[in-house]
Amino acid sequence: MSIDEYEAIRLADLEGLYHEHAAEKMGVSRQTFGRIVEVARGKIARVLVEGLALRIEGGEIVMAEQRTFKCQQCQHMWSVPFGTGRPDNCPECKSKNICRAEGERGVGKSGQGCRRNPCSRSQ
Repeated sequence: MSIDEYEAIRLADLEGLYHEHAAEKMGVSRQTFGRIVEVARGKIARVLVEGLALRIEGGEIVMAEQRTFKCQQCQHMWSVPFGTGRPDNCPECKSKNICRAEGERGVGKSGQGCRRNPCSRSQ
């Protein structure tokens, strides 16, 4: 699976974006986005049905160096480097009610912002 196919699946199926909005994020036409998603879904189906390994490759990607979190109690926002683990609580008020900041990975189409701790966005 190509990086573009992976990103299309992430935007359409995980984030739940309409094809038009997802196509804008990828910088392609809606029709091109639709073709990319169709090919990617076919590959994923084959991997699942035939028990194959899924390899994602092709192209250069840039990874974010930090993740941003927001405390749902005091609204404090802070960043931590990737690879350091998820914070247990807010550095300001010590609340455990923390989530990834808006626009960060982990907020799906259902609106659930936290998987580990419940937060006000999921209520």
